[in-house]
Amino acid sequence: MMRTYISASLFSPGQITGIVLVAVLLAALIALNVYFAYLVHKRGVHRMQTEQLQRQRNELLHKLDAMRAGAALSDLPHTDAVVEAAEPDDEPDEETDEETDDEEGEAFVDDSEEEATLEVEVNEAGNVVRYNRSFTARITQADNDLKARYSELKNYLLAFRGVRARMSWRRETFHIGRKSVAGFVVRGKTLCLCLATDPTLFENTKYKVDDMSGRKGKNPLPCLYKLTSDRKVGYAKELTDIVLAGFNATKVADYKPADFTLPYKSTDVLIKRRLIKVTGGGIPDTAREDAMAAAKGIHYNRSFAARIIQSDDVLKGYYSKLKNYLLAHKDVTAADSWKRESFRRGRNTLAAFVIRGKTLCLCLAADPAAFIGTKYKVEDLSKRGKNGNTPLLYRVKGDRRVTYAMQLIDRVFAEHGVEKAAAEPVNYAVPFTATETLVRRGLIRVTESAAPDFRTLRDGLAEAAATDDAGAAAQTSENAADRSTEEGK
Repeated sequence: MMRTYISASLFSPGQITGIVLVAVLLAALIALNVYFAYLVHKRGVHRMQTEQLQRQRNELLHKLDAMRAGAALSDLPHTDAVVEAAEPDDEPDEETDEETDDEEGEAFVDDSEEEATLEVEVNEAGNVVRYNRSFTARITQADNDLKARYSELKNYLLAFRGVRARMSWRRETFHIGRKSVAGFVVRGKTLCLCLATDPTLFENTKYKVDDMSGRKGKNPLPCLYKLTSDRKVGYAKELTDIVLAGFNATKVADYKPADFTLPYKSTDVLIKRRLIKVTGGGIPDTAREDAMAAAKGIHYNRSFAARIIQSDDVLKGYYSKLKNYLLAHKDVTAADSWKRESFRRGRNTLAAFVIRGKTLCLCLAADPAAFIGTKYKVEDLSKRGKNGNTPLLYRVKGDRRVTYAMQLIDRVFAEHGVEKAAAEPVNYAVPFTATETLVRRGLIRVTESAAPDFRTLRDGLAEAAATDDAGAAAQTSENAADRSTEEGK
């Protein structure tokens, strides 16, 4: 009772309220100062990283010019900064988890390539199945030229000190410590080398590289080089020298090349070894038809119109809605070509439709860089050297994306001064038509080639199966040797 009386006599209720308010304001002021200090620090770090990246670019350009002039790689200065640019230090170790490596690899495998990994074919029993081939299976069933280039370049990469290889389902990646420095992927029948460097460094040079940095948010290997000839293998070695010099990697003097050319195995053997996954359900009728035709040596080249006609109702609905939206603008007209449908105002192409796999894609005459970091997950086609008029690509894969596509159309058309106009909607969702009819109408072209010899495949099956156990045993011993080597390191 006495203590309560003393405190009440020292401070009135108004004074206590004022003290509490002052304390709250001081706490808020301290928190605000801490936040501003964090922003200043972050801005300084960002500026430092930007300057560092610019220095790396200049150093690599000087190094590239010196190599063109005939300077030896050993005489060139090392660039420590490139290691920091390739991948952040806090990246998780890919060795710890197979799933981690797969997530990393998505950076240099775009959606079109991911769709291409699922191949619909006719097996020896005459059934249409979908094969999902691993990277190892693709190398195993590749031609001798691709195998030779793969073995030669893999040896060249492993000849650098500290470089180790790791295989995943879709690719093979080469690391120095935690840093990804290079990788192999197979696109169709072409081996591709991916490198941890800025592709823009090699613009207007003899190295015709593809920029993969615009496909995914995270991409440790954005520079892709297609190995279509033996001369390009030599160019790939020069690119490897330039990139690994930035990682201060030196050659191992006593490196002994190994033979990485895998012997051919039939599809059935690779399925048993779990290097090819098989699925039979959910295959579209057109894909089944194409597979049956391919088994007879027939290939169908479908026009854009044919693809729309033979697509599912969902895609047709997206197409009809967006086409009506595009044509509901003044002086905008549609024009068909074999692979796309373009929308023009006068001589200027403002938009276009293409189909990739089962997906309708909208291309627009806009700079894709303006939409980086937004809800519009666009792709940059200008880095492929194609679609110069409409470099922005947006995949329409849901109802919400239809709405986003309309918003993109509004922004692009407004920039070009195109106004909306009143127009009656038209149903562009045309009914399905059989392939034979579309061939007669000239909307599908037919080419013929040598049909696969299934008898030869069956004859080779017994031999492949006989060597399967020996190959599996060799693979097991090789994996054990790799693990012992890693433990020794």
